[in-house]
Amino acid sequence: MRSLRVLSRLLVYPSAEVLGQMDALKDVLREDGFLKAGTLKKLTAFMDEYAGTDLMDAQETYVELFDRGRAHCLHLFEHVHGESRFRGQAMIDLSDRYAEKGLVIGVGELPDYLPVFLEFISICEPDEGLETLAQAAPVIATIGEKLKRQKSGYANVFKAITELSGAKLKEADIKKAADAALPNIKTLDELDEEWKEPEAFGDDCNTACSPSSAMPLEPASQHANQGVN
Repeated sequence: MRSLRVLSRLLVYPSAEVLGQMDALKDVLREDGFLKAGTLKKLTAFMDEYAGTDLMDAQETYVELFDRGRAHCLHLFEHVHGESRFRGQAMIDLSDRYAEKGLVIGVGELPDYLPVFLEFISICEPDEGLETLAQAAPVIATIGEKLKRQKSGYANVFKAITELSGAKLKEADIKKAADAALPNIKTLDELDEEWKEPEAFGDDCNTACSPSSAMPLEPASQHANQGVN
């Protein structure tokens, strides 16, 4: 699904190349026709705003949102397993699934990085890919809810991913999961303290984002491509 590759591209670290491709990326979303009209309208408005942003400003915004703290972390298993011992095995299992599809990730990249995960889904058979994406949808939707509360246009990207997954999620569950987010971090000392926490979600998190139900990433039946083809 080309739309997933577009959404993947929107979530990588901003570059002049990505900003220069925005019109072509919007064309792909329109041609695919998988998104609801309202979702597509808001997403393309964000893409227009993104394309008109100074590159350094876009990069600074990206780092502030996704790299400084765990609330919007783009590594999905961070939200499911935190620093628990289960995360390592989950990484291995997901890497094995990538290898089965011939997907090679770059040195230093982790398999649970959302843009890479979306590239993987895009090369799966449709039924298998969407079932796997639906398993991750509660985590993705929760990150999107947090971004929406921050009034970030990136929330529209997460909304689109969740919509494409076809997952049937309860808004109340997603809001409750987002309510469990850690407070905003303002100093480096606070950042250090946050990363000492064992898991991004605590015991009060409902089943929408529990490790057992949110993202098992089991197959439906038993460096990611850089092009949008």
